[in-house]
Amino acid sequence: MNPLRFLFVGGGTGGHLTPAVGLAEALRARGHQTMFLTSGREVEHSYLEGVGECQSLRLDESKWPKPLALGGAMLRARRSSRGFRPDVVVSLGGLSGCAAITAKRGRPLVLLEGNRVVGKAVRLMQGFADSTFTLFADTATELQTGYFVGPISRRSLAQQDSVLSRTKFGLPVDSTVLLVCGGSQGAAQLNDFIVDRAAELAGAGVSVLALCGLGKAEALRTAAKQSGLSAVVFEHCEDMGSAYSAADFALCRGGASTIAELWLHRMPSMIVPYPWHRDRQQEHNARGLGAGAVVVDELGAREWRQLRSLLTVSAQREQMREVLAAEAPRDGLAVAVQLLEDFAVQQQ
Repeated sequence: MNPLRFLFVGGGTGGHLTPAVGLAEALRARGHQTMFLTSGREVEHSYLEGVGECQSLRLDESKWPKPLALGGAMLRARRSSRGFRPDVVVSLGGLSGCAAITAKRGRPLVLLEGNRVVGKAVRLMQGFADSTFTLFADTATELQTGYFVGPISRRSLAQQDSVLSRTKFGLPVDSTVLLVCGGSQGAAQLNDFIVDRAAELAGAGVSVLALCGLGKAEALRTAAKQSGLSAVVFEHCEDMGSAYSAADFALCRGGASTIAELWLHRMPSMIVPYPWHRDRQQEHNARGLGAGAVVVDELGAREWRQLRSLLTVSAQREQMREVLAAEAPRDGLAVAVQLLEDFAVQQQ
């Protein structure tokens, strides 16, 4: 097969970026070229090393109202697409992903929808799209162009040896490890809960691997030191495969990328959905894990008792793992890559 060109448009959060990164890695490994046009957020930089040329659409840094800023992003996207000459354009969803409409220039357009509740941008672009790859099976049935592929892996998410992963992070190899992650931008609610419960976690023999978001690490590190809690705290972690491999249980938000990672690693979890989405997007995502996850609205005394039980009784965690192993969809990377290549070849 001759080398093909794939243009990825959008970004802003890990939920939008991580499946696209997995696709780009696999496409480049097969000899194809990739390019990213992103919204311009600082958090995007850590995801995009080694996936080809990246340009900012300068959407997030614009001082104009969003509709006018999107217009400028669309013009930049079309100009970049004219130079790159893609065979297929992939929209990552979100506002910046809408710029893919002008970038497609007659080429096939594929949308990525990781949330169970279809986002506004994906709905708006249905009339322009050739296919929409979804994380959830029931989401695909709601869309004119829906195609269920499941979670999409990436190199940095690969399963690793548990002991080696704990050693890499400096965690005790014989303790129960709680992974705390609030998504690509962190979650103050989760961080504050660990700060408040640090002494009790230490008393229960639990170690913590916390990914707390940019500029949010100091309070958690201080609390761990004062309470004697064994904790490793990062603002961001690129090696998520080792993070999940080191952990026994996760306390997390319910964003699309997190749900995909929990599925791929068969990781039991307590999920605290972000409460301010109008459509309760993260709650719907979390419910898709069934009995493989405990979904709670808040983190109070009752939730602490439930979490402590899950951390100290391994049989409960194992039951949740068994549910995930039986019900989680397979890795959709190979299927998605093949579909993208097929769209590109058909266009030529």
